[in-house]
Amino acid sequence: MRMCLLYLFWLAFTLAVPINAGAEATGKRIALVIGNGQYEAAGMLPNAVRDARAFGAFLSARGFDADVVTDADRSHLAEAVSRFVRKISKDDVALFYFAGHGMQLRGENYLVGTDAKLASEFDIAAETLALTDVIKATERKAKIALVFLDACRNNPLANRLNAEIEGATRSLATRGLAPIETESAGTMVAFAAAPGQVASDGSGTNSPFTTALISHLAGPGLEIGTAFKRVIRDVRKATDGKQSPQILSSLSLEFYFNEAAPQQKETPSEQPAIGPQATEIDMDFRKALRINTPRIWSFFLEKHPRGEQADLARQMRTQLDLGDLLRSGSTAAVRESELVLNQTQRRDIQLALAGRGFAAGTADGAFGRQTRQAITDYQMSVGVTGTGYMDEGIAKQLGVAVQAHASGLYSAPLARLYDPKDFEGLETDPRVLKAVACSPVYEKVYGSFQGHLYLVMRASIITRNSASAMAERCGGYLASVTSDAENSFITSLLNADQRLFLSGYDTGTNTSYKMGAWIGLYRDPVSKDSRSSWKWENGEPMNYTKWYKNRANNGKAGNNYALYFTERLGKTDLATQYVDAWKDMAEYDRGYAFVVEFE
Repeated sequence: MRMCLLYLFWLAFTLAVPINAGAEATGKRIALVIGNGQYEAAGMLPNAVRDARAFGAFLSARGFDADVVTDADRSHLAEAVSRFVRKISKDDVALFYFAGHGMQLRGENYLVGTDAKLASEFDIAAETLALTDVIKATERKAKIALVFLDACRNNPLANRLNAEIEGATRSLATRGLAPIETESAGTMVAFAAAPGQVASDGSGTNSPFTTALISHLAGPGLEIGTAFKRVIRDVRKATDGKQSPQILSSLSLEFYFNEAAPQQKETPSEQPAIGPQATEIDMDFRKALRINTPRIWSFFLEKHPRGEQADLARQMRTQLDLGDLLRSGSTAAVRESELVLNQTQRRDIQLALAGRGFAAGTADGAFGRQTRQAITDYQMSVGVTGTGYMDEGIAKQLGVAVQAHASGLYSAPLARLYDPKDFEGLETDPRVLKAVACSPVYEKVYGSFQGHLYLVMRASIITRNSASAMAERCGGYLASVTSDAENSFITSLLNADQRLFLSGYDTGTNTSYKMGAWIGLYRDPVSKDSRSSWKWENGEPMNYTKWYKNRANNGKAGNNYALYFTERLGKTDLATQYVDAWKDMAEYDRGYAFVVEFE
């Protein structure tokens, strides 16, 4: 038996046009197939090598130049991947297959070499290969990158290491939950089993997953999306429902291992349901696969609550929800803002704190320093982290009825392209429909905060006035930021994707800088008062600021517009530096992104 410790979170396969024989005519089919079974310290995996050899032979018969590597230690894993990547050209289909031990630690996925001992977390880099490195190296060079992992093997070394680092309870709770974000629109990743499931070695010479892949991927005229539905069906049947491969997809095109027309009709049990309702379900399922967010899967399930697609949709939504929880950049201030507390509720909270012996100051509905300290002290007294901000649970303990409003990330966490047609019949918020239809050539990330929708657009290089004009054409305006909570929400969208920032080094000042998105703050150039002359583009009063180093203007002529910014003295990498402050810039300065706000 094998335990699924490596969680492949994406099946994303999105290109602009269908892939067929003509599209592949100028490219090659290249594959690296790895099977690791002879582990020095993690036990034997009898079928892993046989699986790799069988799948390698299958790929060779399908026109792939397949390099099959077995029982590779960490050094040979790296060498094989490097050799594989060097072969890839921009028009190629590149396929990576791994059967063996995988693991996840602190949200990262790793492929384990046969020489691994994993005595401590500091051995990870030397004894494993980071899965994201393999995927990124492949997808950056290939036209299509396909990744198949039959890595649900019970790994005692990973079990022990996760328990030591995370604690036994958390180790079990987060088993396999390592979401992956791909950078390419032509990447597909598939995994043998759901997180935490045991994947059977099978009674034959190959695992149920690899057996099903070989049985169905090469069906004449069988498109890969249809093939994977059959893979799921066969694996479930072979394991009495104990194992279910993960198919999370943004599949917007067709790819065939075998483009020949079917030679015979399917048996009645294999024939898909027909009729208008079945057609609509299948169309909506494909749309939801391409969008692939918890929100859109929820809409799909509201519309189609029963059937095989509904079962898959629930799996996908659950996994994405868990991934968002692990990725969440939500701050305590943002969570409090989602409660949208009115003045009466704020006074009730202050009175409840005072009644329990925590001095919250005058019950005036204003959460100042004294109230924040009282909230912090109360939180710590009931055994939770003291943040000084309210959430639904703390309010309930204080006897104040509140309810969180729908806020948070609506899109995928990384900016990406969306086809507005995919939202038709699923998305219910007209502002989202407006946002995704706005400039479809720009990658986007979007979410809701206090009833407003915020859209961050990645536009390569763009000036502030061009960004403002684009926001207006979209039906919104460059965002106004009027509170810490609102600023925290916007920056949580920005900082999840480093491609939204323009980073560099200024030799004149010996500083490294990181420029983020334009917002709707500007300075009236005719005003002599550098502080009061700053205004929000939509006319909102300026009662809140978040200037970098607390300075509104550095005196440089023409610096009349604001964007997110940070800098550090010397030449340094700012990739991990969180950006949440603003700096005044000139119109000719250029950023990579801008934030549009919709009422």
